[in-house]
Amino acid sequence: MKSLPKWLNLLALTSMALTAEPAMSQSLLSQNTDSLLAAGIRLSIEQSYDEALLLANRLEQEQVDNPVGYFLRAAILQTRMMDYESYTQEKEFLELLRKTIGLAKRKLRQDSDDAWTHFFLGASYGYLSFYRAKQNKYWEAFQTAKRSVAALEAAVAKDSTLYDAYLGLGTYKYYLSRLNRHFTWLPFVEDSREEGIRLIKLAMTRSRFSRYSAMNGICWIFIDEQRYQEGLNTINDVLAEFPDSRIFLWCAAKLNKKLKRWNEAAFYYERILASLHSGGVLSPVNELTCRKNLSQIYMKLEKRQKAQEQCRFVSRITLSGEQKKRCAVVLEQLAETCSDSHASNHTAE
Repeated sequence: MKSLPKWLNLLALTSMALTAEPAMSQSLLSQNTDSLLAAGIRLSIEQSYDEALLLANRLEQEQVDNPVGYFLRAAILQTRMMDYESYTQEKEFLELLRKTIGLAKRKLRQDSDDAWTHFFLGASYGYLSFYRAKQNKYWEAFQTAKRSVAALEAAVAKDSTLYDAYLGLGTYKYYLSRLNRHFTWLPFVEDSREEGIRLIKLAMTRSRFSRYSAMNGICWIFIDEQRYQEGLNTINDVLAEFPDSRIFLWCAAKLNKKLKRWNEAAFYYERILASLHSGGVLSPVNELTCRKNLSQIYMKLEKRQKAQEQCRFVSRITLSGEQKKRCAVVLEQLAETCSDSHASNHTAE
């Protein structure tokens, strides 16, 4: 007998888990909507993007005026684009965010007390802010982030137990404190990094949908804060549940490298490369990033031939002009490492 699609199994399990729970906000999140959303998130983490998108499409078809399905599809597309380092679906992604924002605003005109509607409005602005920052449109990103925070604060004001909102609020507090040290045109903001971390941890332990996003986000913050062991402890916990998820493998690789755990770091970068290659989605940027790190790590391990092998692989990678610009620092580091490996090999001879 042919096995059921993975998403149907996840949906059944999630639905059973919810049967004993009180009903959520009926105006936006029914138990069925909640189940589909939770299953879509897990499938996205597992890189089963096509199956996750089927769930999002089902939500959109069943509830055409509900912003949740459109938001889920946008989130899945964002995750896949970042995973593959391919941004061909940016137009669709932006259209979905605009659709979500428009529907959420319409629902709030009907019921301004619905906390989850405020949340999805704020989360959509958050995604849009991130996209604008990626395009180096920092002022627009900052303004959009403020809209996100306003909506998330409204969600918490309506329901202080809506812990998913604390991820966005904590992230904003942390990175605004970081940015304020580098951009003098921002109004003075006190250092709220620890408060931001506290709010993200709250989302990590108590949110309904944002646990894994919070775990990933806080690991990169721990790298930024040089709290590498804390980050490693967190990422090891989530990798126990999702051992093949590249979302978390990247952070595990970086943390092990920062801790000078060279063999472990090499293991993770090799796993990322193999995973992307076997899936047929190894982009030039991802390959370049992995091989740059592997060449550096093998030099640290005094495995010069393996370092040179990575340099030879890199020499075959073709980058577009835009990719070369984005990877300027990586290319500089590679040039230095490959030069050192070549010089060391000649010295040894």
